[in-house]
Amino acid sequence: MRTPSSGGADPTAEQPPFTTVRREPDAATRPFTIVPPPSHGQVPRQSSPARIGPYEVFQLLGEGGMGRVFLARSPGSRLVALKVIRPEYAETPNFRGRFRREAEAARSVSGFFTPPVLDADADAPQPWLATAYVPAPSLHEVVRGFGVLPEPALRALGTGLAEALLAIHEAGIVHRDLKPGNVLVAEDGPRVIDFGISRAVDATQVTRTGAVMGTPGFMAPEQIVSSREAGPAADVFSLGCVLVFAATGQGPFGAGGTAEILYRAVHHPPRLEGVPTALGPLIDACLDKDPALRPPAASVLATLGAADPAALLTEGLRQDLARRAAHAAVLVTAPPVPVTPLAPALVPAAAKGPSRRAFLWIAAGGTTAVAAGGAAALTAWRSRTGEDPARSGGGTRTGAGTGSTGVAEPRIPAGPKPRWKTPVKPLDNGQLRLLGNTLVRWDSTDAIGYDTATGKQRWTGSLRPPSEVTSAPKWLGVQGSMLFAEGWSGENGYLFGVDATGRQKFAYAVTRAGADGRVPYVQSVQSVSGSIAVLAVSGDDGYGIVAVDLTSGRVLWSHRRIRGSDFQAHADGRHCFLQDNGTLRGLDLRSGAERWSVPDVIEPGAYPRLASDGTTLLVVSVKVQAFRASDGAKLWTAVNETTNLSPATVRGGRAHVFDGQDRMFALDMKSGEQAWHTASPLNLTTSGGANSQGPTVSSSVVAAATYATGDVPGFVVLRASDGKPLWAHQPSGGEAGGKTAWLLQASGDSLFAASETTLYAFRSTTS
Repeated sequence: MRTPSSGGADPTAEQPPFTTVRREPDAATRPFTIVPPPSHGQVPRQSSPARIGPYEVFQLLGEGGMGRVFLARSPGSRLVALKVIRPEYAETPNFRGRFRREAEAARSVSGFFTPPVLDADADAPQPWLATAYVPAPSLHEVVRGFGVLPEPALRALGTGLAEALLAIHEAGIVHRDLKPGNVLVAEDGPRVIDFGISRAVDATQVTRTGAVMGTPGFMAPEQIVSSREAGPAADVFSLGCVLVFAATGQGPFGAGGTAEILYRAVHHPPRLEGVPTALGPLIDACLDKDPALRPPAASVLATLGAADPAALLTEGLRQDLARRAAHAAVLVTAPPVPVTPLAPALVPAAAKGPSRRAFLWIAAGGTTAVAAGGAAALTAWRSRTGEDPARSGGGTRTGAGTGSTGVAEPRIPAGPKPRWKTPVKPLDNGQLRLLGNTLVRWDSTDAIGYDTATGKQRWTGSLRPPSEVTSAPKWLGVQGSMLFAEGWSGENGYLFGVDATGRQKFAYAVTRAGADGRVPYVQSVQSVSGSIAVLAVSGDDGYGIVAVDLTSGRVLWSHRRIRGSDFQAHADGRHCFLQDNGTLRGLDLRSGAERWSVPDVIEPGAYPRLASDGTTLLVVSVKVQAFRASDGAKLWTAVNETTNLSPATVRGGRAHVFDGQDRMFALDMKSGEQAWHTASPLNLTTSGGANSQGPTVSSSVVAAATYATGDVPGFVVLRASDGKPLWAHQPSGGEAGGKTAWLLQASGDSLFAASETTLYAFRSTTS
């Protein structure tokens, strides 16, 4: 009897900036499923409006499930953080009334550690809320950039957060999404941001989808089970999680797949290793599963006692704050955006006054004078242009930047016209791979080959199974030079191979009944090296891997002592690498003999992916770890995060990977040093599922799919040599092709892309 396929990776591990979780019927025992926020697609992320209400918009600071946050300036030259709600929420009945009430309540919050809410408009086409802008990094940035916090700094952080929550709760508000990204670390203490509208948005989500909002690793158990039960005690739970992160660099329920993190938060005790002993009892009380047993924010504040905010400041953080303050000072005096279009000047370009683009370039760090302060930046402006920017009224608004540091965001162009495009049949969780000069799309029941030159369909996959095969064959996908499928009978499990022309090349019996009479079946083709395929097999007695010689069908060896469902195997040259339950093993590819093993490479549940260039083996989960293929010696670690990275794609001596913060990295395989890293102008898709795809890489380009709910689904293309963003494809209307991420394959300067409905071929330039 078959068992469900569950090896490889967690299909629910995708983690958007504002995660949404559906409660299953039996929430205590069943896994949690990500429900992406609804796709809006009406305001492309890389563009910013010139004005929102009375506010002049400078740049995009960030975005999440509720909306986008812009850095803007009031008519009185005060900088504000302007949160603009996604239009789909505004269109929901009763949302505007809820938003208006929540915004009014938020304006009554007067705590020192919360930026004041200044203004709001529930009746705007896209409702917005303005708060005072704080030029400071998030706690996440501080810990990643300057290290974990010692006990005095943790106390200063904890008192600030507790006092902020006390003020928020006294106004009748529950934050619901307190996390390191929503805590800014300023010179005079922390600031809690992004409070005041979550209940309106959460109520809309529950009404529409039965979903709740929050961030895995920082959500209280009652919030996971039902957002309606999330009261002030849920924020205290999140406070405990934030303090653990600040003390250790990760949350109290570990890293890895979303379902695993949520399950641990509901059922497992928190992990407090690394938390200062004196703070352990308080944090443990905050993390009690029973909300009634958690201390209120006032008790947390009293227990922590007096603390000095200066304890949070390191030299690196002081320098960072000074740069941000200088940037803010320059923006306050930036030339204004004309309210009405200006007539074009009838003077030569060289004689024109300075443009606002040039001024914002200086403000964003185009000159090192910014780091020395706003006055130095103004001096630099005058020296470049001979004019005082405060007196300049000319110029037009240009593309916005991203991030609170003001680094300029590139205005990435649209892609070239496709060489060809072909309507395709929608597939269930379809995949795309190149097989010679054929593009193969498949799901478990269908496989279709398309000509790479014309896009015309060449064949539809069909198999000739032996008569004893009783199950319908299932397509497994492309590995190496073959499209594989599996079949099953009461006596054997079969592996089928189909070449690039669609012809079946073999049908091998690769598993047989054991002593108990049970027959494992082929779950997946994990890897192919030369003529040897490494298969994952599954049966009632668990999982295993089998190595098969594809020229003869002979089973070379098998390994049935798999301990975890998150195992991965990868064949390369003379080796087969196996990751099982945190232990990494190096096996001889032809004999299966173990040559070396390294324990505790990852935490169980981190769902890693393996990649290799034959000399160096990569284990990619929440970080990239490199091991020497010959003996397992640890070489380097890079890109350490708290959520899963994409699988790595190795080409040209580099490993290419991207993270949940929309950053793409090219890492040198020998040293782990960054050849380049680029902040993508569009949200990237990071899914930890078994079919998740890392960036596709050729000698010319690197491409990755964009996140399917923050933006219109599409993809972004970078230059392979230096990571420069080249172009992006985000179709609209009927061309959008559904709501799932696109599938990509690159070859030379050709890029093949499949939506749910259309297959495209592009030729990409690299300039």
